[in-house]
Amino acid sequence: MPPSERRCGDGDVSYWGEMRRNWRSLLAASLGSGTSLPLFAYTNSAFAPHLIREFGWSRAQFALIGIATLSTLLVLPVVGRLTDRVGVRRVALLGTLLVPLCFVAYAMQNGDFVWYATIFTVVLAVASLTSPLVYTRLVAEKFERATGLALTVVNCFPAALAIVLVPALNWWIEHFGWRSAYLALGALTLAGGLAALALIPRGQGRVRQSPEMVPESVPTVDPAGRTARQDYRTITGSGVFWIVLGGMFLCLLQTPLHSSQMNLMLVDNGISAQAAANIVPLYAFGTIVGRISCGLALDRYPTPPVTALSMILPAIGFALLGSTLDSVTVIGAAMFLVGLSIGAESDLISFLVARYFQLRIYATTLSLLYCVSFLASALGALGISWSLSASGSFSPYLFFVAGSVAVGSSLFLLLPWQRDRARIG
Repeated sequence: MPPSERRCGDGDVSYWGEMRRNWRSLLAASLGSGTSLPLFAYTNSAFAPHLIREFGWSRAQFALIGIATLSTLLVLPVVGRLTDRVGVRRVALLGTLLVPLCFVAYAMQNGDFVWYATIFTVVLAVASLTSPLVYTRLVAEKFERATGLALTVVNCFPAALAIVLVPALNWWIEHFGWRSAYLALGALTLAGGLAALALIPRGQGRVRQSPEMVPESVPTVDPAGRTARQDYRTITGSGVFWIVLGGMFLCLLQTPLHSSQMNLMLVDNGISAQAAANIVPLYAFGTIVGRISCGLALDRYPTPPVTALSMILPAIGFALLGSTLDSVTVIGAAMFLVGLSIGAESDLISFLVARYFQLRIYATTLSLLYCVSFLASALGALGISWSLSASGSFSPYLFFVAGSVAVGSSLFLLLPWQRDRARIG
């Protein structure tokens, strides 16, 4: 790695030495983003069957909630640009204070689906302020050799928390009601966010190029001197960006199946709501295994084949879920396969940006790719709703997604294979 491409001020530190030196940044990013949007992808599915049963919403209607992700197309670029400009701490503080209020609003709903959809939309917006889009910049700034493993640790946190939280949340809802469960979840996000903010090392989270950060022979670039238009032109003018964008779009059309429809999809295979809730930990365990394996491999092997292999595994799982093989064992195995790659996707988006783009435009680039992921999620919601309306089953969409994931993962093989390639920007 050329000196000009190294991260800020860490010098030649060993792989594990890098992990030890930056443990506070790693823990802050894990705790902050791990009690935000990634966790809600698990908890939303726990509430879904109970809300549908109490308010009489149809499954096809509820599937349309994924369209709300389109609202993030306006929010994410602003959040990403703001993070690169003012730093992680200020952006995350605003989100930490606002997210719990959304769960209070969830607890006050009265069955109006528009009310629920509105809150869901607001949560996507304000929780983006504490999402991996913001917090993984701490990792991108301080890690070079162990970037893959560090991102794995960050993104494993919500999965590890979900293993315990989702079954407990389902039990809480059945015994004490979903309103109090929403309030408890809001309190958890507030506590996690405040703890994360306290852990961020002072002065970290914002690019400060100086003679200490790059050799004198390398001209420094003043980030304030670059306009947003110039940076966006640089990003979108790169072939790497469009390869990542296309691959992620096709692979992430499955997002609503696990972010808001998981329990409903599993129940559609003929199992009870509690059995579905009990399978979620197996899925979450799969995300941990997938993330650890993917993170370690990214730090040791060429990026394109690792990315392609990591993203193609859900195709098998979704095909099994769409089939008539409806035993608990088969469903559990399918969800484990889905989890293996779903766990890796968050790491991969952040890693690919950190690997191929300069730090000063890290969050700006990442926000554009997140927009694509949310767009794919919204279109996926439409596909699921159509599948349920037309056939009363998730199966048609499951088979479609199995194919899109297989094609999308293959695109990553077109990425540059050289590890010492100069970063874009």
